[in-house]
Amino acid sequence: MRTFITGVDVDGKSYVVSQDELTVDQVAPGFGMGIPYATSTSPPPARPAGSAPLIDQGIAPGVVRWMVVDLGPDSETPLHHTDTLDLQTVVSGTVDLVLDDGAHRLEQGDLVVLTGVDHAWRTGSEPCRLSAVLIGTPPPAAEDAQ
Repeated sequence: MRTFITGVDVDGKSYVVSQDELTVDQVAPGFGMGIPYATSTSPPPARPAGSAPLIDQGIAPGVVRWMVVDLGPDSETPLHHTDTLDLQTVVSGTVDLVLDDGAHRLEQGDLVVLTGVDHAWRTGSEPCRLSAVLIGTPPPAAEDAQ
């Protein structure tokens, strides 16, 4: 199980900050646990500004929404960013996560942390299902000042 964590570089371009195999440690007999990502503040940190259009999820900072997303065969979403921290799992199929640094092929079981960065989704000839937990984030400091 791979975990992809996104962020922005010094030029504000979205990219994969880290890609690691999730380690699941045995905590007790028959019980293992791995932590692919955690925040240390509530609400989560402000999202980056983004240059693609914003999709306002209508989720206040710290509020949670859990969704299942179906992407049909040969589909592609427009490049966009959101006002949320998204914790996504590929439930079935494969999908390309398209960032400014290129496309990243995700397979069943892969985990993605989208930190509000510019991104798009692109499927191949087969559909894909994602499980997504969205957590509202504060706006970037530049938006606060407006």
